[in-house]
Amino acid sequence: MSNENNTVKLSDKDKKYWSNRIDSEVSEKRQELERAIELKVDNQIKTKYKKFVSTLKIASKLTALKKASKEYDDFVKYKELKEQALRDKQRKIARDIEEVYNRQAKIHGWENSSRSYSSFDFDDFDHFLKGVCKDALHGELKKSTKEGAQLSKMDAQKQKMFDAIHHPKLLFKQMEFEKAMKNGFLNMGIVYNSLQISNKGGE
Repeated sequence: MSNENNTVKLSDKDKKYWSNRIDSEVSEKRQELERAIELKVDNQIKTKYKKFVSTLKIASKLTALKKASKEYDDFVKYKELKEQALRDKQRKIARDIEEVYNRQAKIHGWENSSRSYSSFDFDDFDHFLKGVCKDALHGELKKSTKEGAQLSKMDAQKQKMFDAIHHPKLLFKQMEFEKAMKNGFLNMGIVYNSLQISNKGGE
């Protein structure tokens, strides 16, 4: 800073210093004044807000909103509690069913329920149990019906025919082979004539 002929000339360094000094002093004073204003706001807001609401003529509407908001919050809280109670009830019943089923599954060799669904929903349980029941019924009917007996007989005859045609030392004349195949099919309940058989192989 220089002083010539009663004039002051600030250097760039002086300008930077005084700019920072001014900012600092103003900032501190501003904070002090802002705190004082905030304190007055806190002391007066209750009265001022009541007057503000009265001026807008919405006091009764705010009271109604407060009541409606509480009713809604109470409803949501009750709903959540009710939902949890129902979920717990659903889970308990499902686990009881699962426990009973799994005991029987070990005896009968059925699929373990815990590997087949991920929820406790009725539709999931119902779908799974129907599937198990369907498989069990299918097995029972294969053992107790004429169709089941025929399936067993057909599987056995099929294996015999496979064994025969793949036997390394078994030789047939054409007519004997055709007759054997025809009888094999007839034993399975399949009508298959000699011409069809003879045309299936290659020369």
